[in-house]
Amino acid sequence: MYSIPLLVILLIFTFFLARGAVRVMVKERESSKRASVLKEKAATLVVREQELQGNIVRLQTEEGVKSEIREKFSATEEGEYVAIILDDRKVSTSTDPSLWPWYKKLWVAIMGDK
Repeated sequence: MYSIPLLVILLIFTFFLARGAVRVMVKERESSKRASVLKEKAATLVVREQELQGNIVRLQTEEGVKSEIREKFSATEEGEYVAIILDDRKVSTSTDPSLWPWYKKLWVAIMGDK
């Protein structure tokens, strides 16, 4: 019916068409992945912009400026006091004999505590 050279040419033509179609599908999938990543980044940036707008509004008030100065520089106003609370310290772990490793306890038992 058809000649063999014509069938070979049609087969080669079909191969290149199929290869092009597969490449287009792969690129479409990559593009959709990139689009979803960009949408997530855009949503994150919108949230960040809202946070920054809120901070701008807060910093336009005097109370907001004072609170920002207190946070950044640990400053106090006149008449305010800073309380520093310290924990009671016990014997440090490096000198507490009950926390020594077994070989150090053995050494001290043999050689004495120097």
